[in-house]
Amino acid sequence: MKQLAYLLLLLCTVAQFTFAQNPMPSLRKQGDVTQFIVDGKPFIMLGGELGNSSASTIQNMQPIWPKLKAMHLNTVLIPVYWELLEPQEGKFDFSLIRDLITEARKNELKIVFLWFGSWKNSMSSHAPRLGQAQPGKVSPCKRQYWPQSGNPEFL
Repeated sequence: MKQLAYLLLLLCTVAQFTFAQNPMPSLRKQGDVTQFIVDGKPFIMLGGELGNSSASTIQNMQPIWPKLKAMHLNTVLIPVYWELLEPQEGKFDFSLIRDLITEARKNELKIVFLWFGSWKNSMSSHAPRLGQAQPGKVSPCKRQYWPQSGNPEFL
């Protein structure tokens, strides 16, 4: 589990650097106050969280983007599932993540991805079917998968 967390942190960091048009978000101490800095200036997050399946396809998201913008949000928390990133063992598809990032930018929204690797709400219902069928066999952290499947386009 710890390896999975490191892998996801690395993936998010690399994606941020690759897509970033500005420096990485950071914390800046100003006297007794600590500010969250995004795009070089203090950022107050006005965020909303999507339902569990809302972002399972980019088509599902099309009617949602305008609603988020109409609520004057600047950030959206989006669940991401392992089963959608690795639909077949060793075959990774990051197109949904790429498309979500692209659409969020078009709508002037920041994204916080909520990773559901396998467990959510006390059930292992978000692992790929192959992981559910053979618990312990499949891990998204197995390094041999990455060279075979290639890196996501944005890495």
